[in-house]
Amino acid sequence: MLSSISLRHMRVFVAVADHGTFTAAAEVLGLTPSGLTATIRQFEDVAGTPLFDRTTRQVTLSATGARFLPTARRLISEFEEALGDLDALSKGIGGTIRIAAAPSVLTRILPGVISRFVGEHPDARLRLDELNAGEVHEAVVRNEADFGIAGEWHALPDIAFSPLFSDRFGVLCRPTHAFARRSAIAWSELVDQAFVGLGPESGTRAMMAAQGSFAGEAGGAGGGGGATATATATAYAGVDPAEVAASPAVKRAAALGLPEAQMALRRANASERAIERVAKAALAKRAEDAKNGGRAADGSGGTMIDPVAQLRPIVETSNTLTLAAMVAEGVGITVLPELAARVADLAAPGKLAFVPLCEPVRKRPIGIITRQSRSLSPIARIFLAMVMEQAPKMDLPATIEWG
Repeated sequence: MLSSISLRHMRVFVAVADHGTFTAAAEVLGLTPSGLTATIRQFEDVAGTPLFDRTTRQVTLSATGARFLPTARRLISEFEEALGDLDALSKGIGGTIRIAAAPSVLTRILPGVISRFVGEHPDARLRLDELNAGEVHEAVVRNEADFGIAGEWHALPDIAFSPLFSDRFGVLCRPTHAFARRSAIAWSELVDQAFVGLGPESGTRAMMAAQGSFAGEAGGAGGGGGATATATATAYAGVDPAEVAASPAVKRAAALGLPEAQMALRRANASERAIERVAKAALAKRAEDAKNGGRAADGSGGTMIDPVAQLRPIVETSNTLTLAAMVAEGVGITVLPELAARVADLAAPGKLAFVPLCEPVRKRPIGIITRQSRSLSPIARIFLAMVMEQAPKMDLPATIEWG
């Protein structure tokens, strides 16, 4: 049976091919010529074909042996590399670390940490994947990344989120825009602006909504619009229902018949429709109140609706640099956390301005994403410790709050 072929057979086969005689190969491997010959014969019997053509003076590879030689070399090399990785991992001195992270983390925080890390751990290797928040969480779930560094997302099984820092949301606009001359901008001022934004898969819209709702009690007949907005804002503990509905993981789980996923998908779709209704009602209410001199039709002070729910991008993209290019060309303004805005500025140097948002101040939490049921390798723990120790000392926006 082919399953009886072992690494020993591979090593003997490659040694004979390299040295041209059984005697020379046996000497290099520390075997007796008869023992080596028996190993090759066993290999050929199991394979069902000769691997060498033998004469009284030399041994040469058969056509089959010549075709198999590169594969044998690769198998031996990969096995030795795997053993080296295992030894390095057990000692905490090497191995490969797979990291999935948000673009702003990869460009503004990790390069400085990695520069020091590779100097102290030259045997370690790093694989970096630039993903949005939802993709980072799913990469950790699927074991495609050892850990992630990104924003919070909706709950996934076995995932732990450990806060690292938070940065403030603000407006990104052209320097010639009226907002650029301001020291701060209220969220309510964004409603009438041409707006471009990241798609629901980025997590940014969910994090904006997660910081609290402007919704109050609705005035006049048919009230309850504020209550609907509040329920929408809190139903998913700050998670944008559009993001839940767009999640490939949730869709796959629902298709497989998982009741919790099917329920989450139904609730997300219903909440998206509720958001649309609240936003339309808010615009109609504002128009009616404007006709009444700023007073509601019933004489009350009007309804406060969360302006985040009213932001409807004329352009959506999954890429921060593309978003920055749209803003630089005057397509519209956008909202980003400050660290992401600084990265976006690299796409259009001198063509963008960042102004913090207030009333209320909202922040994006960034954290370490790991699997609760899986321990990190020693080298990955060393790298994470270096991130937490070195990152707060970097030249980053002053509004960032650590921990």
